[in-house]
Amino acid sequence: MCEPDPGATAPRQYDCRPGCANTVRTDGHALLLRERAGELDQLADRLPPPLARRLRTNAARLRATADTHDSTAQSAEALR
Repeated sequence: MCEPDPGATAPRQYDCRPGCANTVRTDGHALLLRERAGELDQLADRLPPPLARRLRTNAARLRATADTHDSTAQSAEALR
């Protein structure tokens, strides 16, 4: 998952990538993702349609990532 340098004794903690199975998000991260999505939507309101679509697509992706965190967190909580 984390591609450490040859001979490394631990993963590269500063080379995290979205979508990695080792990615950990907290509730705070999910909140920040939603806040950024809102900022992108506000910017999109003032831009031409092609740029606005791109920003809204990115905002939707950020919200989906936050939603995934929420559903995973709820599943983990239910197992306790």
